[in-house]
Amino acid sequence: MPLSLSANTVQEALDRADSRHWTRQPPRSDTARLRFLLRHTGSIPALAKHLATEDDILHRTLSGHRLASDHPVRATLEREVIRLWQPRIRRLAHRTIIDNAGLMTVAFRAWFGFTAAAGTTDDPRLRFLTLSLKEPYPELLFAARHREAPEEELHQILSTALAACYFHRDARPAALEEVTLKSIDFLEFYY
Repeated sequence: MPLSLSANTVQEALDRADSRHWTRQPPRSDTARLRFLLRHTGSIPALAKHLATEDDILHRTLSGHRLASDHPVRATLEREVIRLWQPRIRRLAHRTIIDNAGLMTVAFRAWFGFTAAAGTTDDPRLRFLTLSLKEPYPELLFAARHREAPEEELHQILSTALAACYFHRDARPAALEEVTLKSIDFLEFYY
């Protein structure tokens, strides 16, 4: 099963973009993914609580029971492995990107609107846009992701970055230039 590179949250989209820099493939089977995650959490009860599932399901999966392709635990296992796989390679890739002008491209489909100078507004509507984010926004996104910032904070950084990019400003957007980014349907980073 090929890895999907798009997501609908900023956290997951950053993690999936990092997968382009991996030097080894992560575990593919449910059992191998579960074993990998157990090394990080230490016990099945702790992992079950973290994954918001029952111990029973994890015990059966460890014993070789295959989860259905649409089982929610399967998607959660994949997402957690992607989040934790090769942290040193991830940080090295981020550092290299930041040291080399920090260019990052974001493609998204979401409800996007803005309030601009002189009282002009554009009510949010579904748009598909691809924009290049310049310094300091990639570094801000990476730093927030490294410290496990909540999705709301990452979303705010991305909204500010999109405003700066959309209005072609080198600095932070003016107070009247505010971007509204809601209901992200598709989000993918390239770096």
